[in-house]
Amino acid sequence: MRARSSRSCWTASRAWSTYQAEEVTADSPPGLVASHDSDVVNLDETVNETPQLREPVATAARTGRYDGDIEPEAYMTLSDVNEDAEFAVYDGRYYRFSLNVSGDPVRATIELDPTDWETVSAAASSPASNASADVREAIDEGTVTNSTFVVPGLYERGGAHYLVSPANPGEVIGNFLTIVGGFLFNPIGWAYTVAGLGLLGAFRIHGRARPLDRRTALLVVPGTLVAMWLATTLTNTGSLGMRYVLVPGIGAVTAFGLFAGFCIRRGSWKSLVGWSVALVAVVIAADAVAIGVVGTIFGALGLVVGWFGSLLLLPYGYALAADAEDEVEDGPGAVTAAELGEG
Repeated sequence: MRARSSRSCWTASRAWSTYQAEEVTADSPPGLVASHDSDVVNLDETVNETPQLREPVATAARTGRYDGDIEPEAYMTLSDVNEDAEFAVYDGRYYRFSLNVSGDPVRATIELDPTDWETVSAAASSPASNASADVREAIDEGTVTNSTFVVPGLYERGGAHYLVSPANPGEVIGNFLTIVGGFLFNPIGWAYTVAGLGLLGAFRIHGRARPLDRRTALLVVPGTLVAMWLATTLTNTGSLGMRYVLVPGIGAVTAFGLFAGFCIRRGSWKSLVGWSVALVAVVIAADAVAIGVVGTIFGALGLVVGWFGSLLLLPYGYALAADAEDEVEDGPGAVTAAELGEG
């Protein structure tokens, strides 16, 4: 296939990566396929990384099976190997692969049965017609450059097989770390910004040393959500569930730290517990509805990240909370005792 130059760029806070597709046949190096398809284990790399596995793997390749004790280092390496993989590559050959690792006692059963490319390609490849548009474009054009992650592996179309892989693996890893960093710190930064604006407004309105009232402390949470929704609408693209639910949820949990500090200063434990439970329930439910089971998992992770982020706002909420005698609840708002006297 025609090769095209790889490129990477950074535009509008999005990481771009290039993936390539090349046709593979029985003459292609087996290690190349094993390095980019999760259904094929690269035992050459495994042995090179952990020399203690050299004899067990060589025995399995020579006799068809190794069943015995292994060194702790070998156990740790094999524990990371995909036990569901059907095939493996060792010493330039394809094998049917079976692995069973036991930690007590530390032993492993490795089975290797020689096979050929036709068997591997028929079982391990996925139809390109069912793959993402990015995969199909890579097969059509030779490469594809985008801001999302493409699933590497072996794909079949029209009787030919194509291996899709990153043109520059280091680029993909770097972009992944960039996205993770943005995922963690972008919502926290928005929460801090909105909380700072809320405190500034409270100082200007109330003009006292501790101006933070209940309404301001609580409104920072929806304020952070609105700010993040507007920002992502104007500047970003991508998964709607991530942009409008998962990431803003982290910001909301972070912003809640200001209200938590306020409640601790006031001794409003019922309010703190009630609003905390409500916020956690809403965030997890919204993530589950928007993204599914994966959303629930990442939503729980987001709660942890947001909680750590909220720790910086908590002391501000505590230190700047208005005294109870300076604030009289009146519906959803609050006025000071001095303002009541003026009326």
